Amino acid sequence: MKKILCFLIIVSFLGLDSCKKDADDPAFCGTSWATQVTTELNAVSNAAAAYASTPNATTCSAYKAAYQGYLDALEKFLDCSLWSSMQKTELENAIAEAEDDLDGLC
Repeated sequence: MKKILCFLIIVSFLGLDSCKKDADDPAFCGTSWATQVTTELNAVSNAAAAYASTPNATTCSAYKAAYQGYLDALEKFLDCSLWSSMQKTELENAIAEAEDDLDGLC
């Protein structure tokens, strides 16, 4: 669970660095993507709190679903030119690692 929370924090900070926009990028790439995934991030936070206070199959499934929704929301930003190729690779790797960790959560 600590890995997942660390991932959320790292990805949130990456979003603060997204300033440039390529003319060919989709419309959603022009604004800070961190603000665009706030709903998904809040859902993960709420589901994590529910799972931490009542760890059972139902809250775990809800946590996994919310977290997968967050990861899915982040993946669309891989098509943006907001980051260098190194930053894009780091994001791809972080998403893949988070999905692997999520599989073994419960």
